[in-house]
Amino acid sequence: MAVADADPRPGAALPIVAIIVSYGRRADLARCLASLGRQSPALEGVIVVDNGSTDGTVEMVRRDFPWVRLVAAPENLGPCVARNLAALMTEAPFLWFLDSDTELRPADGAARMHALFAAPEVGAVGGEALLGPGDEIVGVKRMLMRPNGVVQGDSIFAGVADCEVIASCNLMMRRPAFLAAGGFDPFYFFFYEDMDVTWRVGRQGFRQLVLAPMPVVHHFSERMRVKRLWLEARNRMYFCVKNMGLRSVLRMPLNDLAFLLDPDNLRRLFRRAAKSGGAKSLIQVAGAAPAGGGGKLRRAALLAFAMGARMVMTYLALPLVIGPALRARRRPPLDVSALPPHLRGLAKPEAAA
Repeated sequence: MAVADADPRPGAALPIVAIIVSYGRRADLARCLASLGRQSPALEGVIVVDNGSTDGTVEMVRRDFPWVRLVAAPENLGPCVARNLAALMTEAPFLWFLDSDTELRPADGAARMHALFAAPEVGAVGGEALLGPGDEIVGVKRMLMRPNGVVQGDSIFAGVADCEVIASCNLMMRRPAFLAAGGFDPFYFFFYEDMDVTWRVGRQGFRQLVLAPMPVVHHFSERMRVKRLWLEARNRMYFCVKNMGLRSVLRMPLNDLAFLLDPDNLRRLFRRAAKSGGAKSLIQVAGAAPAGGGGKLRRAALLAFAMGARMVMTYLALPLVIGPALRARRRPPLDVSALPPHLRGLAKPEAAA
C-alpha cells in the first residue's frame, strides 16, 4: 500500500481536509478533484483513498493532481474503513466527506459551509445534491424512522435548515465530533453509514444543518442500484436496532405506510419516475431499481412491490443484525485501534505528509 507525498497548494486558508473514497470511478474522480481545485479559498488538503481500482485511477491522481494525498489500497477496504483511515491521517479541525462521483458547482462552497461552524453548537453541515446531469434534487433529509414514529422525508428548501441525518456525498463535520461518534461503522460497508454517524453526532447535542442552495452534482452509478436492495434492507434494520432499540422494529411497517400515504411524497415519486423511466424514485425510496417506465398504475405497482420486498428483506435480516447492533450501541471513540492492523501505520498525520 502506497501513500503519495503531499503537495498542498499554496495559500490554503480553510482548516478543512476533504476526504474522498474511490473505487473504479476514474473519470468521476477526476471531475470531482478538478472541482475541488477550483475552491476559493483553497482547502488545507485533500485525501483520496483508492480501494484497489484497476482502471488507472491511481495513476491519474498521481499525474494530474499531485497536491492530493493518495492512499492506494491493494484491496477494497470499503467506504467506512477508508474514510476512518483518512480521518486519522489529518489533524484538521474540519473533515469534508465527498463521494467520488460528486462535482462541486460553487467555487465558494467550502467557505459557505465552513462559515456555519462559527456557531459552536453546530457539529455537521451538509449541502443539497443534484442528480446529474439535470437539476433534480436528492433530499438530504432522507427517509428516517424517528422515535415518535413519524417519517421525515425529502425537503426542498432555501437557506439553512436543521435536520437529523445528512448524506455523506456532501458532508462537513467537526473532526472531534466525528471521532467521538466512533467514525463510520464498518458493519454497514455502505448504505446507512452516513445516517448512522450523523445521528450519533446529533446525540452528542450538536445541531446539524443543511445549506441550500449549495449544490453538488451527484453522478450516480447505475451498476450499484440494482444490487443494493438486500444490503439497504439489512442496514436499515441494523441502524434501527442499534440507534433506536427493538421497539423501532415494530414501527417500520407503519412508517412505510405513512410515507406512501403522504400525497406530497407520492407526487414527488411519480414525477421522478416519469422523468427517469421509473428507476430513480424507486431507488431513493425503496432501495430497488426495476427497469422500464410506464403509466401511473405501473409505477404504483412497481413502487408497492419494491417497498414490500424491502420490508420482507428487512425483517429477514433481523436475526443477522440483532447481536452486532446491540453490541455496537456503545461504540467507542474512533482511534487507530479500530483500524485493521495493516493500516494502523498509515493512520498518523505525519504518515501522509
